[in-house]
Amino acid sequence: MVAVVVAILIFMLLGGAALGTMAIHGRLQDHHRSDETNISVRLVATLFFTMPSLLLGLMMNNSANTYVAVDRNLHVFATDLILLDRSLRPLGPSADEPRRRLLAYVEQALKDTPISRANEMSEHLLDEVGNSLRELKFNDEQKIALWNDARSVYRQAVQQRWTFVEQSDGSFPSPLICILVGWLTLMFATLGFRAPRNAVVISTYVAAAALVAAAIYLILEMSTPFSGPIQLSDRPLVRAAEEIRR
Repeated sequence: MVAVVVAILIFMLLGGAALGTMAIHGRLQDHHRSDETNISVRLVATLFFTMPSLLLGLMMNNSANTYVAVDRNLHVFATDLILLDRSLRPLGPSADEPRRRLLAYVEQALKDTPISRANEMSEHLLDEVGNSLRELKFNDEQKIALWNDARSVYRQAVQQRWTFVEQSDGSFPSPLICILVGWLTLMFATLGFRAPRNAVVISTYVAAAALVAAAIYLILEMSTPFSGPIQLSDRPLVRAAEEIRR
């Protein structure tokens, strides 16, 4: 929702800057509309043409890295859950309770919206998996070794869970967004200065403002992979639940 509001504000600022300078140009005094003034304004604008491009590139790279990292960690987390179930099966009927609680956790996690949200119920179920696992007792050395392996996999799964939870709440500093918007607004304002007032130019500026706002919107959305139109699939956890049920 925040990204949508930011994108709309950016569109209004950029479009308003270009169309505003285009509208007031004819009302300025002659010395404000001279060729020297126009050249000076364009020279100042050229100083900012490169910086917004670099900043947008850095933001896009950061968002893409966040998206890929969270996606990878989500797959690793789902794999750890499957491995935990596989390590519990050789322990026999005594491990049925941890396996049942593990399945209950995965099913609850799939109901959480978004998946990364630390829901009290799902976190309680995950803790119960560990509690029931620690309560198991074995005398056979082979089963004790398998039990220790299962506990190790459980700890790894919990660690991986909190890793992608923390990564999924990425955001950009507000001053960074404000500086970028300021640069872009200045650029659009200089583009509208002394531009011909016709339908082609106006529609071009409006389309450009819309595309820039859409690009920034997608960048902001990619930094939060579990919300918005660009979000990660819950297929890894669905597959984990299917494997545990077998």
